[in-house]
Amino acid sequence: MLKAVLMATLLATGTPVSAAEPEVTTLIFVNAAEMESSPSADPGLSATGLEQATQLASSLEGTEIAAIYTTYLNRAVQTVIPLSKAHQQQLDYFRLNGDPEQTTATLKDMIKKNKGKTIVICSVPENITAMLQHAGVKGKIMKTLYDKGSGQVLVVKHSGNNTAVAQKLNMNIQKKV
Repeated sequence: MLKAVLMATLLATGTPVSAAEPEVTTLIFVNAAEMESSPSADPGLSATGLEQATQLASSLEGTEIAAIYTTYLNRAVQTVIPLSKAHQQQLDYFRLNGDPEQTTATLKDMIKKNKGKTIVICSVPENITAMLQHAGVKGKIMKTLYDKGSGQVLVVKHSGNNTAVAQKLNMNIQKKV
């Protein structure tokens, strides 16, 4: 079900199917999946988080992804490992330190390297919110993504003139009865 919703959203947001619009880049922002309860400073994923990571990979099956970016945090890396394995791609790591100029430069570099393609960016809500601001996404969508925490996906169509159209998705796993 999530796969169908994600594919419909990619099409509805105008994700280029061909090279007709090379200036449009699709950014798929993924909040790191649910972490385990642990006194560790950098915990891994809970059982639900592992399910969310697997669901993300199956949801994006068949989607051409140019790059998968993640922060160094254990739960962010574990969130996109199934996706990187499914697409046989290495992970590209990035680090943000709270500096708005560095955040802007990091996002611009990602977009420049992958202009007209689809990329996945996984991190914690604070980093994603900062990157969304620099991508041109405004308002409630950022607050909702931040407040909801793990298991949230936001598809952003970014054009070369710093305008963005965003569509929020929820990849929470339905519990089997």
